[in-house]
Amino acid sequence: MTPADERTTSGASPMIRAARPDDAPGIARMHWESHQATYIDSGFVTRERIEAWTLEQRIEGWRQVLDDADGPERTVVVAVDGDRIVGFADARSVDAADDPDAPRDLELKGLYLLEAHQGTGLGQALLDAAIGERPAFLWAMAGETRARAFYRRNGFEPDGAEAPFELWDIMTVRLVR
Repeated sequence: MTPADERTTSGASPMIRAARPDDAPGIARMHWESHQATYIDSGFVTRERIEAWTLEQRIEGWRQVLDDADGPERTVVVAVDGDRIVGFADARSVDAADDPDAPRDLELKGLYLLEAHQGTGLGQALLDAAIGERPAFLWAMAGETRARAFYRRNGFEPDGAEAPFELWDIMTVRLVR
């Protein structure tokens, strides 16, 4: 998706577009809020573990990602409602040097949407804009059923690989299509 390739979803006001470097603070805030609702409020991860990754660190991390996202190796798209980023999808090309065990050469690094926008079609629009129908893989939290159902509807199934995410003290499973 190029910066000029913008579209609305289902006639609604939110728009899906390519992320720009100046989106880093907005993506970081949205990511922070999403982690609060998805992981802390649901009891999956403790507040201390989530908040150990500070908002300032997230902003800097997103600045680095977006500065590097101008080539074919990385695609970051955002859902924007008015002037607020309400979701994002982040995908990257993977080669044997990055991950020799990768089952595909495309990884969905993340897809997050604020709770108020879930179930509206924006998550699907973000996934479609980031990876389309291409074969890909992702890592998902083992016990999180809502995201797993979304990915299953999109052809992703567990391939048996599991890995701990030690920062949050959780187990993740790899989903592949």
